[in-house]
Amino acid sequence: MASGSPAPTIVCVGHAALDRVFMVDHWPADSAKIVAHRYFESGGGMAANAAVAIARLGGQALFWGPVGADSAADIIEEQLREEGVNVAGLRRFRESTSSTSAVLIDARGERLVVGHRGTALQASPAWLRLESIPLAEAVLADVRWPEGALAALRAARVARIPAILDGDVAEREILVELAATADHVLYSERGAQVMGGSDLDRTLRTTVEAGARVAVATLGARGLAWVDESDPATVRRLPAFPVRAIDTLAAGDVFHGAYALCIGKGYGIEQALCLASAAAALKCTRPGGREGTPDWQEVMNFLTVVSGEDPAAEGQAPSP
Repeated sequence: MASGSPAPTIVCVGHAALDRVFMVDHWPADSAKIVAHRYFESGGGMAANAAVAIARLGGQALFWGPVGADSAADIIEEQLREEGVNVAGLRRFRESTSSTSAVLIDARGERLVVGHRGTALQASPAWLRLESIPLAEAVLADVRWPEGALAALRAARVARIPAILDGDVAEREILVELAATADHVLYSERGAQVMGGSDLDRTLRTTVEAGARVAVATLGARGLAWVDESDPATVRRLPAFPVRAIDTLAAGDVFHGAYALCIGKGYGIEQALCLASAAAALKCTRPGGREGTPDWQEVMNFLTVVSGEDPAAEGQAPSP
Protein backbone atom coordinates (compact mmCIF):
# COMPACT_ATOMS: atom_id res chain seq x y z
CA MET A 1 0.00 0.00 0.00
CA ALA A 2 1.11 3.52 -0.64
CA SER A 3 3.55 4.94 1.87
CA GLY A 4 1.84 6.70 4.75
CA SER A 5 -1.63 5.31 3.96
CA PRO A 6 -3.53 3.68 6.81
CA ALA A 7 -4.13 -0.04 6.58
CA PRO A 8 -7.87 -0.63 6.76
CA THR A 9 -9.20 -3.54 8.79
CA ILE A 10 -11.51 -5.78 6.79
CA VAL A 11 -13.50 -8.61 8.39
CA CYS A 12 -14.00 -11.56 6.01
CA VAL A 13 -16.79 -13.91 7.03
CA GLY A 14 -17.53 -17.32 5.56
CA HIS A 15 -15.89 -20.21 3.85
CA ALA A 16 -12.40 -21.66 4.34
CA ALA A 17 -11.41 -24.83 2.53
CA LEU A 18 -8.48 -26.93 1.42
CA ASP A 19 -8.00 -27.26 -2.35
CA ARG A 20 -6.09 -30.17 -3.86
CA VAL A 21 -5.08 -28.84 -7.25
CA PHE A 22 -4.17 -30.87 -10.33
CA MET A 23 -2.70 -29.12 -13.40
CA VAL A 24 -3.70 -31.01 -16.57
CA ASP A 25 -3.70 -30.41 -20.32
CA HIS A 26 -7.46 -30.95 -20.56
CA TRP A 27 -10.24 -33.09 -19.16
CA PRO A 28 -12.20 -35.48 -21.37
CA ALA A 29 -15.96 -35.62 -21.66
CA ASP A 30 -16.04 -39.39 -21.08
CA SER A 31 -14.52 -41.70 -18.49
CA ALA A 32 -10.73 -41.71 -18.64
CA LYS A 33 -7.49 -41.54 -16.70
CA ILE A 34 -5.51 -38.35 -17.19
CA VAL A 35 -2.06 -37.33 -16.01
CA ALA A 36 -1.45 -34.22 -13.93
CA HIS A 37 1.84 -32.46 -14.66
CA ARG A 38 1.69 -30.59 -11.35
CA TYR A 39 -0.02 -31.10 -8.00
CA PHE A 40 -0.20 -28.93 -4.90
CA GLU A 41 -2.39 -28.25 -1.89
CA SER A 42 -3.68 -24.76 -1.34
CA GLY A 43 -5.99 -23.08 1.07
CA GLY A 44 -9.29 -22.15 -0.55
CA GLY A 45 -12.75 -20.88 0.25
CA MET A 46 -14.13 -17.55 -0.91
CA ALA A 47 -13.85 -15.51 2.28
CA ALA A 48 -10.51 -17.07 3.19
CA ASN A 49 -9.01 -16.33 -0.24
CA ALA A 50 -10.34 -12.78 -0.09
CA ALA A 51 -8.70 -12.35 3.32
CA VAL A 52 -5.36 -13.44 1.86
CA ALA A 53 -5.78 -10.97 -1.00
CA ILE A 54 -6.46 -8.16 1.49
CA ALA A 55 -3.36 -9.06 3.51
CA ARG A 56 -1.14 -9.22 0.42
CA LEU A 57 -2.48 -5.88 -0.75
CA GLY A 58 -1.53 -4.31 2.56
CA GLY A 59 -4.75 -4.40 4.57
CA GLN A 60 -5.45 -5.89 7.98
CA ALA A 61 -7.49 -9.02 7.26
CA LEU A 62 -9.54 -10.82 9.90
CA PHE A 63 -11.06 -14.17 8.97
CA TRP A 64 -14.20 -15.36 10.75
CA GLY A 65 -15.54 -18.78 9.88
CA PRO A 66 -16.10 -22.40 10.97
CA VAL A 67 -13.91 -25.41 10.17
CA GLY A 68 -13.83 -28.97 11.42
CA ALA A 69 -11.50 -30.59 13.92
CA ASP A 70 -9.50 -32.44 11.28
CA SER A 71 -6.17 -32.41 9.44
CA ALA A 72 -7.58 -30.19 6.70
CA ALA A 73 -8.31 -27.52 9.32
CA ASP A 74 -4.69 -27.69 10.50
CA ILE A 75 -3.48 -26.83 6.99
CA ILE A 76 -6.15 -24.16 6.48
CA GLU A 77 -5.20 -22.34 9.68
CA GLU A 78 -1.46 -22.65 9.13
CA GLN A 79 -1.63 -21.25 5.61
CA LEU A 80 -3.79 -18.30 6.67
CA ARG A 81 -1.36 -17.48 9.47
CA GLU A 82 1.56 -17.65 7.04
CA GLU A 83 -0.20 -15.07 4.85
CA GLY A 84 -0.60 -12.66 7.74
CA VAL A 85 -4.34 -13.15 8.18
CA ASN A 86 -5.68 -12.79 11.72
CA VAL A 87 -7.31 -16.16 12.47
CA ALA A 88 -8.63 -15.41 15.96
CA GLY A 89 -12.11 -15.79 14.45
CA LEU A 90 -11.46 -19.19 12.90
CA ARG A 91 -13.45 -21.64 15.03
CA ARG A 92 -12.95 -25.41 15.08
CA PHE A 93 -16.00 -27.58 15.74
CA ARG A 94 -15.56 -31.08 17.09
CA GLU A 95 -17.26 -33.86 15.16
CA SER A 96 -17.52 -31.54 12.14
CA THR A 97 -15.59 -31.70 8.88
CA SER A 98 -13.77 -28.99 6.96
CA SER A 99 -14.52 -28.26 3.31
CA THR A 100 -12.20 -29.80 0.71
CA SER A 101 -12.06 -29.64 -3.07
CA ALA A 102 -10.35 -31.35 -5.98
CA VAL A 103 -9.50 -28.71 -8.60
CA LEU A 104 -8.48 -29.47 -12.19
CA ILE A 105 -6.89 -26.63 -14.18
CA ASP A 106 -6.35 -27.03 -17.91
CA ALA A 107 -3.84 -25.49 -20.31
CA ARG A 108 -6.19 -22.53 -20.99
CA GLY A 109 -6.39 -21.66 -17.31
CA GLU A 110 -9.99 -22.83 -16.96
CA ARG A 111 -10.93 -24.88 -13.94
CA LEU A 112 -13.16 -27.78 -12.93
CA VAL A 113 -13.90 -27.92 -9.20
CA VAL A 114 -15.32 -30.89 -7.32
CA GLY A 115 -16.09 -29.63 -3.85
CA HIS A 116 -17.24 -31.25 -0.63
CA ARG A 117 -18.66 -28.68 1.75
CA GLY A 118 -17.85 -29.65 5.27
CA THR A 119 -20.44 -29.99 7.97
CA ALA A 120 -18.76 -27.14 9.89
CA LEU A 121 -20.69 -24.72 7.66
CA GLN A 122 -23.83 -25.75 9.55
CA ALA A 123 -22.48 -24.10 12.70
CA SER A 124 -24.39 -21.40 14.54
CA PRO A 125 -22.85 -17.90 14.34
CA ALA A 126 -23.59 -17.21 18.03
CA TRP A 127 -19.85 -17.21 18.84
CA LEU A 128 -18.98 -14.36 16.45
CA ARG A 129 -17.66 -11.23 18.14
CA LEU A 130 -20.10 -8.90 16.41
CA GLU A 131 -19.41 -6.18 18.96
CA SER A 132 -15.97 -5.69 17.38
CA ILE A 133 -17.32 -4.99 13.89
CA PRO A 134 -17.50 -1.20 14.45
CA LEU A 135 -13.68 -1.24 14.73
CA ALA A 136 -13.38 -2.39 11.09
CA GLU A 137 -13.54 -0.33 7.90
CA ALA A 138 -15.61 -2.92 5.99
CA VAL A 139 -17.15 -6.38 6.25
CA LEU A 140 -17.04 -8.88 3.38
CA ALA A 141 -19.18 -12.02 3.61
CA ASP A 142 -19.73 -14.92 1.23
CA VAL A 143 -22.80 -17.09 0.68
CA ARG A 144 -21.34 -20.42 1.82
CA TRP A 145 -22.10 -19.79 5.51
CA PRO A 146 -25.42 -17.91 5.27
CA GLU A 147 -26.10 -17.67 9.00
CA GLY A 148 -22.72 -16.12 9.70
CA ALA A 149 -22.94 -13.81 6.70
CA LEU A 150 -26.36 -12.56 7.71
CA ALA A 151 -25.29 -11.82 11.28
CA ALA A 152 -22.11 -9.99 10.17
CA LEU A 153 -23.76 -7.97 7.39
CA ARG A 154 -26.55 -6.86 9.72
CA ALA A 155 -24.02 -5.82 12.36
CA ALA A 156 -22.06 -3.87 9.75
CA ARG A 157 -25.14 -1.97 8.69
CA VAL A 158 -26.01 -1.13 12.28
CA ALA A 159 -22.44 0.13 12.72
CA ARG A 160 -22.71 2.12 9.45
CA ILE A 161 -19.66 0.53 7.88
CA PRO A 162 -19.72 -0.96 4.35
CA ALA A 163 -21.43 -4.38 4.22
CA ILE A 164 -20.19 -6.25 1.13
CA LEU A 165 -21.65 -9.52 -0.19
CA ASP A 166 -19.82 -12.01 -2.41
CA GLY A 167 -22.95 -13.09 -4.27
CA ASP A 168 -21.86 -16.35 -5.83
CA VAL A 169 -24.19 -19.25 -6.60
CA ALA A 170 -26.49 -20.23 -3.75
CA GLU A 171 -30.14 -21.05 -3.30
CA ARG A 172 -32.17 -18.08 -4.46
CA GLU A 173 -33.79 -17.64 -1.06
CA ILE A 174 -30.35 -17.26 0.51
CA LEU A 175 -29.20 -14.75 -2.11
CA VAL A 176 -32.37 -12.68 -1.70
CA GLU A 177 -32.00 -12.51 2.08
CA LEU A 178 -28.29 -11.69 2.04
CA ALA A 179 -28.50 -9.15 -0.79
CA ALA A 180 -31.20 -7.28 1.11
CA THR A 181 -28.75 -6.88 4.02
CA ALA A 182 -25.72 -5.69 2.03
CA ASP A 183 -24.64 -2.24 0.82
CA HIS A 184 -22.45 -3.65 -1.96
CA VAL A 185 -23.65 -6.78 -3.77
CA LEU A 186 -21.00 -8.38 -5.99
CA TYR A 187 -22.62 -11.13 -8.05
CA SER A 188 -20.80 -13.70 -10.11
CA GLU A 189 -22.51 -14.10 -13.48
CA ARG A 190 -24.11 -17.37 -12.38
CA GLY A 191 -25.06 -15.88 -9.04
CA ALA A 192 -26.85 -13.02 -10.80
CA GLN A 193 -28.67 -15.52 -13.00
CA VAL A 194 -29.85 -17.42 -9.94
CA MET A 195 -31.03 -14.17 -8.40
CA GLY A 196 -32.90 -12.76 -11.38
CA GLY A 197 -32.67 -14.90 -14.50
CA SER A 198 -30.94 -14.10 -17.77
CA ASP A 199 -31.56 -10.34 -17.69
CA LEU A 200 -28.49 -9.31 -15.69
CA ASP A 201 -29.14 -5.60 -16.17
CA ARG A 202 -32.55 -5.92 -14.58
CA THR A 203 -31.09 -7.91 -11.67
CA LEU A 204 -28.58 -5.15 -10.97
CA ARG A 205 -31.23 -2.43 -11.11
CA THR A 206 -33.66 -4.27 -8.84
CA THR A 207 -30.88 -5.00 -6.33
CA VAL A 208 -30.14 -1.29 -6.00
CA GLU A 209 -33.85 -0.44 -5.94
CA ALA A 210 -34.15 -2.86 -3.02
CA GLY A 211 -31.65 -0.86 -0.98
CA ALA A 212 -28.08 -1.71 -2.02
CA ARG A 213 -25.71 1.18 -2.72
CA VAL A 214 -24.18 -0.69 -5.65
CA ALA A 215 -24.75 -3.97 -7.47
CA VAL A 216 -22.07 -5.56 -9.65
CA ALA A 217 -21.99 -8.59 -11.94
CA THR A 218 -18.52 -9.93 -12.76
CA LEU A 219 -18.42 -11.51 -16.23
CA GLY A 220 -14.93 -12.99 -16.54
CA ALA A 221 -13.22 -12.08 -19.80
CA ARG A 222 -16.19 -9.82 -20.64
CA GLY A 223 -15.42 -7.50 -17.75
CA LEU A 224 -18.20 -6.39 -15.43
CA ALA A 225 -21.43 -4.43 -15.25
CA TRP A 226 -22.67 -2.33 -12.34
CA VAL A 227 -25.41 -0.03 -11.13
CA ASP A 228 -25.12 2.40 -8.24
CA GLU A 229 -27.61 4.40 -6.22
CA SER A 230 -26.64 7.71 -7.85
CA ASP A 231 -28.28 6.59 -11.11
CA PRO A 232 -30.15 3.31 -10.58
CA ALA A 233 -31.57 3.31 -14.10
CA THR A 234 -28.15 3.19 -15.79
CA VAL A 235 -26.07 0.04 -16.15
CA ARG A 236 -22.39 0.86 -16.55
CA ARG A 237 -19.70 -1.38 -18.05
CA LEU A 238 -16.03 -1.94 -17.38
CA PRO A 239 -14.15 -4.14 -19.88
CA ALA A 240 -11.69 -6.73 -18.66
CA PHE A 241 -7.98 -5.99 -18.76
CA PRO A 242 -6.48 -7.88 -21.73
CA VAL A 243 -4.19 -10.51 -20.24
CA ARG A 244 -3.18 -14.05 -21.14
CA ALA A 245 -4.97 -16.19 -18.58
CA ILE A 246 -3.00 -19.11 -17.18
CA ASP A 247 -5.11 -19.95 -14.14
CA THR A 248 -8.43 -18.37 -13.15
CA LEU A 249 -8.64 -20.17 -9.79
CA ALA A 250 -9.43 -17.66 -6.97
CA ALA A 251 -9.57 -14.70 -9.37
CA GLY A 252 -13.07 -13.81 -8.19
CA ASP A 253 -11.99 -14.01 -4.56
CA VAL A 254 -9.06 -11.70 -5.28
CA PHE A 255 -11.47 -9.27 -6.92
CA HIS A 256 -13.72 -9.27 -3.86
CA GLY A 257 -10.86 -8.83 -1.42
CA ALA A 258 -9.33 -5.99 -3.41
CA TYR A 259 -12.70 -4.28 -3.78
CA ALA A 260 -13.42 -4.54 -0.05
CA LEU A 261 -10.00 -3.09 0.76
CA CYS A 262 -10.49 -0.16 -1.63
CA ILE A 263 -13.93 0.57 -0.19
CA GLY A 264 -12.39 0.40 3.28
CA LYS A 265 -9.85 3.00 2.16
CA GLY A 266 -12.65 5.30 1.06
CA TYR A 267 -12.17 4.98 -2.70
CA GLY A 268 -15.09 5.65 -5.03
CA ILE A 269 -17.02 2.77 -6.61
CA GLU A 270 -15.54 3.08 -10.09
CA GLN A 271 -11.97 3.33 -8.82
CA ALA A 272 -12.49 0.36 -6.50
CA LEU A 273 -13.90 -1.70 -9.37
CA CYS A 274 -10.98 -0.81 -11.61
CA LEU A 275 -8.35 -1.65 -8.99
CA ALA A 276 -10.11 -4.91 -8.11
CA SER A 277 -10.33 -5.84 -11.79
CA ALA A 278 -6.62 -5.22 -12.20
CA ALA A 279 -5.78 -7.39 -9.18
CA ALA A 280 -7.95 -10.21 -10.53
CA ALA A 281 -6.45 -9.89 -14.01
CA LEU A 282 -2.93 -10.16 -12.60
CA LYS A 283 -3.97 -13.23 -10.63
CA CYS A 284 -5.15 -14.90 -13.86
CA THR A 285 -1.68 -14.56 -15.38
CA ARG A 286 -0.13 -16.68 -12.61
CA PRO A 287 -0.46 -20.34 -11.67
CA GLY A 288 -1.97 -21.39 -8.39
CA GLY A 289 -5.01 -20.13 -6.52
CA ARG A 290 -4.22 -17.67 -3.76
CA GLU A 291 -0.50 -18.23 -4.48
CA GLY A 292 -0.88 -16.05 -7.57
CA THR A 293 -2.42 -13.12 -5.68
CA PRO A 294 -0.54 -9.87 -6.38
CA ASP A 295 0.56 -7.29 -3.85
CA TRP A 296 -0.40 -3.62 -3.89
CA GLN A 297 2.70 -2.36 -5.68
CA GLU A 298 2.28 -4.94 -8.44
CA VAL A 299 -1.27 -3.74 -9.04
CA MET A 300 -0.12 -0.11 -9.09
CA ASN A 301 2.66 -0.92 -11.55
CA PHE A 302 0.27 -2.82 -13.80
CA LEU A 303 -2.24 0.02 -13.89
CA THR A 304 0.45 2.61 -14.51
CA VAL A 305 1.66 0.62 -17.52
CA VAL A 306 -1.78 0.11 -19.03
CA SER A 307 -3.13 3.60 -18.36
CA GLY A 308 -0.19 5.95 -17.95
CA GLU A 309 -1.96 7.39 -14.89
CA ASP A 310 -1.42 7.25 -11.14
CA PRO A 311 -4.15 4.76 -10.19
CA ALA A 312 -4.07 5.71 -6.51
CA ALA A 313 -4.64 9.41 -7.14
CA GLU A 314 -7.91 10.76 -5.84
CA GLY A 315 -10.61 10.77 -8.50
CA GLN A 316 -8.66 8.62 -10.94
CA ALA A 317 -10.22 5.47 -12.36
CA PRO A 318 -7.73 3.97 -14.84
CA SER A 319 -9.28 2.23 -17.82
CA PRO A 320 -8.42 -1.22 -19.19
